[in-house]
Amino acid sequence: MNEKNFSLAETIITKRYVNQAKQSKNQLQKQVTTLLSQRKLPEIGWNDYMIEYLLNELSQMDSNNFQNNVGLGEREGRVYQQSIVAKRHFNLAHGVGRSGDIQALQVLEQ
Repeated sequence: MNEKNFSLAETIITKRYVNQAKQSKNQLQKQVTTLLSQRKLPEIGWNDYMIEYLLNELSQMDSNNFQNNVGLGEREGRVYQQSIVAKRHFNLAHGVGRSGDIQALQVLEQ
């Protein structure tokens, strides 16, 4: 949820509940920011919800999950989105190409 959506939510539920939701979202994002900036696991382990939150956030950066996008390349993954397989892998299906580097450009992208 972004700020606009939180504002719109206030037309459905009370501002108090929206503020609680914002605080919760901010805490989740703060933990992700700390992980990414420090590049190490936290001293106190995350619960399942936090781990799933991070994986779902990361999967949104996978081009296989972009709306209205059909990628063509050697690393493109195809997972039927309504299946238990997609859930099991947190919608991450992008593979590693010939270089062995997931960040490397695909031949078609160069």
